[in-house]
Amino acid sequence: MTLEQILLDSAATLDLAATLPTGDELTLRENYANQAVEDAAATGMFNEFKKEFNVTVTNTIYISLPDDFRGFHVNPMGLGSGGWVEFPEIEMEERYGNADNYCYVTGNKQDGYTATFNGLVTAMSLSIIYQAYPDGMLSLDAVCELSDPTYVTRKIESYVLYSRGDDRFQTAESRANNALLNMIGRGSKGSGGQGRDTKSRLVNPLS
Repeated sequence: MTLEQILLDSAATLDLAATLPTGDELTLRENYANQAVEDAAATGMFNEFKKEFNVTVTNTIYISLPDDFRGFHVNPMGLGSGGWVEFPEIEMEERYGNADNYCYVTGNKQDGYTATFNGLVTAMSLSIIYQAYPDGMLSLDAVCELSDPTYVTRKIESYVLYSRGDDRFQTAESRANNALLNMIGRGSKGSGGQGRDTKSRLVNPLS
């Protein structure tokens, strides 16, 4: 579903007319739509934002992570002559006296993130599966990255009704939360419908 269709669907409830708002109101609701996607992505692990970054190590322990890196989806894995090796993520201060394989992340979104590894060997191939930040919907024909765009529709309704002091925002927020929980539930199923128990490494900044 495109951003335009999401805005039209929300307008049908908010304005009682399935027409796009104009001017500042259009800009505001576009921002609300992107904030809704960001809010969802901040709540946990979503397959929609799962990416893999592969790099071959050559005498280094420092790896510059992709610009859209948000956090590891699972611990990085390295493939060497002896097979696959896991590099558990630790806090930076836990590295002292630690001779095991591990990695930790430093940096921030503005300056970029770097992963430091202990236990890498030359010519090891690293597989880093990570959670990315949403790309965002930058135009009306941009497609929503979430599997259930109705969550974004409900969140726009909630944001707008709240800004108007309309008590109906509570109903819209409840419907949005239900859609979010359904997405999380579907995301917890692995291939073939099997349950997946993936510990969330993300913290919702709004909680």
